[in-house]
Amino acid sequence: MCGFIALTLTPLVYAIARLESVTGMSSITAIGGFFNGKSTLNALEFTILEATLSTLFTVVVGLPLAWALGRYNWSRIKLLRAILAVPFVTPSIIVAMGFLMLIDSPGPLTAIGIDLRLETGLIGELASATGWSNPGHLIALITAHVWFNISLVVRFIEPTLSTMNRTWEDQLRLLPGGHSWLSRLRNLWLPVLGPATLCAASLCFVFSFTSFALVRWLTPNQDTLETLMAKSGGSAGIYGYRIDTSEIVLSTSLVQLLILSIAIITAAAIQRKHSSMHATISESLSKSSSQMPTRPAKITILAGLLFAITPMLMVVIASFRVRNSGSTDTEFTNSAWLEAWSGDYSTTPIPEALSNSLVYCLITLAVALPTGWIISSCIARLERENRLKTAQLVEFGTMIPLALSAVMIGLGILLGLLKWSPNLFNWAFIPAIPHIIITTPFVIRILLPAIRSLDVTYYEQAMMLGLGPLKAWWHGKAAFLRAPLVVAGALTMAFSLGEFGASWVLIRSGSWDTLSVLIDQLMSQPKFNPLIQPMAMAAATVLMVLTFTLFFIAEKFRDNSEGSGF
Repeated sequence: MCGFIALTLTPLVYAIARLESVTGMSSITAIGGFFNGKSTLNALEFTILEATLSTLFTVVVGLPLAWALGRYNWSRIKLLRAILAVPFVTPSIIVAMGFLMLIDSPGPLTAIGIDLRLETGLIGELASATGWSNPGHLIALITAHVWFNISLVVRFIEPTLSTMNRTWEDQLRLLPGGHSWLSRLRNLWLPVLGPATLCAASLCFVFSFTSFALVRWLTPNQDTLETLMAKSGGSAGIYGYRIDTSEIVLSTSLVQLLILSIAIITAAAIQRKHSSMHATISESLSKSSSQMPTRPAKITILAGLLFAITPMLMVVIASFRVRNSGSTDTEFTNSAWLEAWSGDYSTTPIPEALSNSLVYCLITLAVALPTGWIISSCIARLERENRLKTAQLVEFGTMIPLALSAVMIGLGILLGLLKWSPNLFNWAFIPAIPHIIITTPFVIRILLPAIRSLDVTYYEQAMMLGLGPLKAWWHGKAAFLRAPLVVAGALTMAFSLGEFGASWVLIRSGSWDTLSVLIDQLMSQPKFNPLIQPMAMAAATVLMVLTFTLFFIAEKFRDNSEGSGF
């Protein structure tokens, strides 16, 4: 546990020390200077605006989906859950590419007069009438954030509904406090669903606040704190060169750290409360007493499924659609796939980038999963021993990577290595370090609620029966955590494969490019060659298929009786 916290904090401490040395100012002075800079204040305002709007709209869209999924008895519930959960495990660079293809000129939205990219027609008239700068870009970003985070709302709220005792509502209808829908909302649904909704909303805010790939590609004219740091990070930390960029990175990283720390503390506190509001009956028993889906419920779920699938289909279609040279006409061909596989127009071909991604993914899994298990067990044991303050301190320490964001972690490792040992840049496994740091908190968030709900008497009985420590652990603990472990492992691999922010900062040289970095490199090239964009979509399709395969494996091995969890 201490080793993981040290792994997280050491690069950050070295990075801050180097930036303070380069700029000649302290961290307190840098924070004060942050609020005097126009670019930093604009980035902060836009970050808070887009994160807040994204959170609100995600909850508004996600609540009806979670309600329809949890309240009715669906015949293919596991498949529906898997499709609605796919957006959250989709690499952010693929989400960006999917929405780019959705709002591009040959896309379906422009066909009906909604041009969010070039902002002509209806969107242009909106901008002229309101004076709103780039409304189409912000609408596209908010929609992409809603798509990306909607799984959080469904995954936190739907298990509570699907395992809730159905007699609670019937009993409340007989009491004075349950005669009207408003009183039932106040006395039943807010206490039961409120913690889950707030927990999902707080995490939606964090992920929208730290969004990098989506902001980079969907709102290129506006910076968030994340993109501002990434753009300035290339020249930061160098003595006597572009001191202003070092000042921006130092001040912005500290302000973002403070804001996200508050958000993470809030999310952890809410999740502890949410864990205590768990089911009193099994999911299968609850579903047996549920009614069949109504027409509005079917329409809601169908709309959610179409919303979840459309951007991914656009990526696949765009990988085969190639523009004819010298015209706007397109044809469907596999030439982009052949070129992307050979790597003639990129620093790395798809097979090499894929092998790099898989190597980092397996290293991350081998380290993050056992580390997350150990830390989760430690926190749960401290809570059982009533050492609540120590448990909260440990939990916050292990959630620090969520408060740092991927770009901050990448910059911390980059600048920390510059100060400590530049020779380590020759080590091929350096990119796996930010993957481990980023994915371990997700393992903890998945395993901790499950470990908290374990009945320790099973382990104690196994020991009393004379089983060895390993067998007692397997039969008394691990056997009850099969589903969370499989889900945590699959999501760890999926998140590692799709990690973009830290990888973009560390490995833009072409030597250890991952699939996500390769996609960004291809899309950053001029589009004179009609194969460039389809090649990027081909690489995105490979990454998407690999990620989805891992996720559906997790869904296949998860048992309905163990709840849906995340």
